[in-house]
Amino acid sequence: MTKRTLTAIEKTISLPAPDGRVYDFTKTAEEAPHTVQISVPPNSSFKGPLSYWNEQFKLLFTCISGRVHTFWGTGLYSNVDNFFGAGSSETYDAFTLHFWQRPEQWQTNKSYSHSRPQTHPGDEHEHLLGLDRDLEKGIDQQGVTDPQDILTVAISPSPNYWDQAHCRRHELLHRNWASMELDAALYPSLPTTPLLIRLLFKLPRFLFPDLLRNWLITYFLSIQMLVLFSVFDHHPNLGAWPLMSLYALVRFPRYFGPWPPQIPQWVCRCQWASMLFVSHWKVWLWSGIGTRVLGMQAVYEEYTPERLRDALDSMPG
Repeated sequence: MTKRTLTAIEKTISLPAPDGRVYDFTKTAEEAPHTVQISVPPNSSFKGPLSYWNEQFKLLFTCISGRVHTFWGTGLYSNVDNFFGAGSSETYDAFTLHFWQRPEQWQTNKSYSHSRPQTHPGDEHEHLLGLDRDLEKGIDQQGVTDPQDILTVAISPSPNYWDQAHCRRHELLHRNWASMELDAALYPSLPTTPLLIRLLFKLPRFLFPDLLRNWLITYFLSIQMLVLFSVFDHHPNLGAWPLMSLYALVRFPRYFGPWPPQIPQWVCRCQWASMLFVSHWKVWLWSGIGTRVLGMQAVYEEYTPERLRDALDSMPG
């Protein structure tokens, strides 16, 4: 019988090539407990997480080695692309949309070699600047010789007292996240998977080609991720109502000339607010389908260390 990989006892979780990410849960500093370090090798297929926001705490993002591209914003005309290297940090306030990736994944011709990060008060995070990496499981196996080619970032709730209450949930989220991606191909054969899906994946290859199999596995994984996010303070951007485009159409042809005026701020704010509603609604819808129809859970015992079993319990206050 197919079983999920037991990662609850692992200190690092390595995803196979071509992704190659390594999640390291051993580099926890006293000032930032349950810090998660993620290493991404060159030529990785990982293009960064979906842009997302937190609603209950500030997030501290630190570049440990290599160079990183980050995006953060609080509105359609209030956002920043940053490119920086080891030793720089950013703090994202609650409801700040943010995203990160390797710089070469940025699909423009903008050079990052001379860019400087836009800093925020309290961005310094000196206790996480060590460059020693425990990458024997995964990245080193891919023949990477220069450690500076590896992007390593540290992510944790900010050192603020109230934000630290979310640290255990933060580690639990990333442990299950990495483990679900690691076991994505096992889903069609797990005993908790609906019988119809298990039978579908037992069809001969000429009736059910690999291209379709892989597409469905990726699709099921995307639903599993939404089931996971639904119980954590992790809110992916899943779209918004196109209010700016509708406003421009109503005012045709004013906004279709060579020098169109800026669309009013109230329209931009409404579209940005609609992102919150649309994203929450989609997570609610698809997480319900995942749990009630596809036999998925938000967290799994095989992925959860004993010390984190009660991390999802209600917090005081």
